[in-house]
Amino acid sequence: MRTAVLVAVVVAIVGGAAACGAYRFPGSGSGTGNVHGQVFALSCGGPAIPSLQPCPAASIACPPGPAAQGCGQFPIPGLELVFTDGSTSRHAQTDTSGAYSIDLPAGTWKVSTATFARIVSGPPTLVVNAGSSIEADFVIDTGMRAAA
Repeated sequence: MRTAVLVAVVVAIVGGAAACGAYRFPGSGSGTGNVHGQVFALSCGGPAIPSLQPCPAASIACPPGPAAQGCGQFPIPGLELVFTDGSTSRHAQTDTSGAYSIDLPAGTWKVSTATFARIVSGPPTLVVNAGSSIEADFVIDTGMRAAA
């Protein structure tokens, strides 16, 4: 009788676990989290130009659109962000509005660009937990400057 009850309990536990899926503890470990945000570039004059100052008309390095928009920061499309956890690298590319989104395995990830551009603002390292959603915006310096 005891054996039959024990077998029934084991079958119920195993069957219930299979039906509901394996339990995962919150936090790091297996699973993924999402990192998303926008990437902006410093425009034609570099970091010292306030956002309300008009762009020099002769500059080809100014952001698209009317010069009256001013210099400062503008979304940068097509930039590739590189997320590295020491042994693995994952890449995300910005869309036409400078937005990106990437699902990363839980862990600690360093952020850089795949080009010569350098990140001047934004978190250099992200801790991704399973099921988390992290918004991380970045400002990059492309190195392009307006002619004086």
